[in-house]
Amino acid sequence: MTADLWESFPSTYRAKEMKILASWILAGESGSVVGLSGCGRSNLLDFLCHRSDALQSYLLPGSKTVALIRVDLNTLPANNLSTLYRVILRSFYNVRDQFGASLQDKICALYLENRAEQDPFLSQSALQELLSLFQSQQLRAVFVFNRFDRFCQMATPRMVNTLRSLRDEFKDTLCYIVGMAQEAAYLPDPAILGQMYELVDNYTCWVGAMNEADARNLIARATRAAAGSLSEKDITTMLALTGRFPALLRATCYWWLTTSTRPPQAEWASQLTLEPAIQRRLEKIWAGLTQEEQYMLSELQKRQIAKSEETKTVIPGPVGAVTTFEDLTKDQHNILTRLAAKGVCQQTDSGRFIIGNLLAHYVAVVEGRGRGKIWLDEQTGEIYQGQNMLKGLTNLERAVLSFLVNYPRIRHPKTDLIINTWPDELRQQGVSDNSLYQVILSLRRAIEPNPGQPVYLITWRGKPEGGYQFFPEGRPA
Repeated sequence: MTADLWESFPSTYRAKEMKILASWILAGESGSVVGLSGCGRSNLLDFLCHRSDALQSYLLPGSKTVALIRVDLNTLPANNLSTLYRVILRSFYNVRDQFGASLQDKICALYLENRAEQDPFLSQSALQELLSLFQSQQLRAVFVFNRFDRFCQMATPRMVNTLRSLRDEFKDTLCYIVGMAQEAAYLPDPAILGQMYELVDNYTCWVGAMNEADARNLIARATRAAAGSLSEKDITTMLALTGRFPALLRATCYWWLTTSTRPPQAEWASQLTLEPAIQRRLEKIWAGLTQEEQYMLSELQKRQIAKSEETKTVIPGPVGAVTTFEDLTKDQHNILTRLAAKGVCQQTDSGRFIIGNLLAHYVAVVEGRGRGKIWLDEQTGEIYQGQNMLKGLTNLERAVLSFLVNYPRIRHPKTDLIINTWPDELRQQGVSDNSLYQVILSLRRAIEPNPGQPVYLITWRGKPEGGYQFFPEGRPA
């Protein structure tokens, strides 16, 4: 989007999220902005960078002057430290107009002098000199890295760790806001974050469904090319169908624009669920959830239907709301809270429900519907997946899975797994990697939705040996 277009956004856009980010900036803290595919995370971060006036309304009077520096790490022309420092210098250069004349001149000079420099020491020194100027002038620089998870997949550990070192050197001057599709724990290789892990994992701002005012603004912008205007009934139907989730709302607006003969609003849901664009967006939302979250959403949908049939009433918007979950544990309440933060579930005075009829319909028909969390009943020693007991496991498979359940998310080298789970008599005879692999393969057949693309039991490759990592909740696909 162009800068002029950002000016057309109301200053109250994403007010809830902007307040959270402003509180981080005031405290000099770093954190992650996380959201499912199509949640509008990129738009939020770009709005943050382009609308300093909106941010200022959430900052305290007399606080440090803040400069938002949008750093695009996905356009690195080379994967090395020198390029990283020069890209950051270029990011300052691109927004130089927001600074006073003397600071503008210094930014221009440092960038132009170092834009072709291959020695990382020199480009790093230039960046440190610039941040020292910010420090001396009581300015705060906020680096905004969107798609930081993609950067971590290609960056070297030294490139990631230097960002932490830079922040530690200028702790009162510099902080980071990083955008990611999932939390740091679900990166393909979280270890690459090193000491950066605590910076991006300590604070999390979830981006989910929009509030009604922002959703209506999106509809107005997306349909402004229409020959006629939407009726209020059209708008309320769109809001109810999409749950105000940005990607679904945009796709619904596009359908409205390109459908010459639109059926009555009561029939929109059945037509929209057949639209490939809607189906793709729903699939991406579903894939971004853990197996535990998928299972909970499926159970919520079943209870919504049961409640609707019990009362014989149709509640506008949601497909009926669940008023109570008598058997919910504390962990399950936490899952519902996370689903609400991700924008796919909502708690109201009338109960909990899936946000949007399109998503509720998708959850009702999706194959698999989520397998749930794998957990150990400490009283009986039985292992469950969701509410289903895992049967037919051999003693060795049960020993390995029990160990992993008791020590989840840790990277277990192959040798450690064998030492902690194989019987002494078998271990003394020697256990090959293939023997361990066969047990892992059998476990995956028992617990994975797709054994070829595991989400519970993940292989990791390391030196001198690799091993396995277990996510009891089934990490997002």
